[in-house]
Amino acid sequence: MRAGLMRAGAPSASVAPVTRTRRTALLLLAGALPALAGCGFSPLYGRGEDGAVTAELAKIRVLPIANRSGQILRNHLLDGLTPMGEPQKPEYTLQVALAEPNVQDLGISRSESVVRYGFSAVASFRLINSAGASVLQGASSGSSTFLVTNSEFATVSARSSARDRVMEEIAGDIKTQIGAFLRAGAAAARARR
Repeated sequence: MRAGLMRAGAPSASVAPVTRTRRTALLLLAGALPALAGCGFSPLYGRGEDGAVTAELAKIRVLPIANRSGQILRNHLLDGLTPMGEPQKPEYTLQVALAEPNVQDLGISRSESVVRYGFSAVASFRLINSAGASVLQGASSGSSTFLVTNSEFATVSARSSARDRVMEEIAGDIKTQIGAFLRAGAAAARARR
């Protein structure tokens, strides 16, 4: 019988501590909610005033990035920044330079053959406003691993998946850095009013 369920006619004493514990937990949670609301936490991509960050992100044009890994990174950036399509009148341009991904031996078997590779990449970026001034510069990196198997197809597929994970991680980090920058700018603009 699972805890908290009672059979007909069973004494209720075994359920009372669970109910009391839940009630105490709910009271503690209810008491903590006002404290959390007062701490100033709000989601970066939220609605309301902070929804302005999402609207500003959608005004960024992402320039093409060289090589296949760059194409994958750009696609992840487009999905994250401008999910409704590229802006007609962009207010910002994002330039990204991707250091050619690095593959490194990580695991070596007893027969001295590589069984696990590490895949890493570093991207540097510049956010340029419509006047042509660089308003934000930053960098992001990501890494992942993949196994080498007896099947060449499986190994190539694993490497491709590792590269995709790294590019997605970098794109998410770039989006977060730009979002934080835009949010700080929006907060400063509200404070000046």
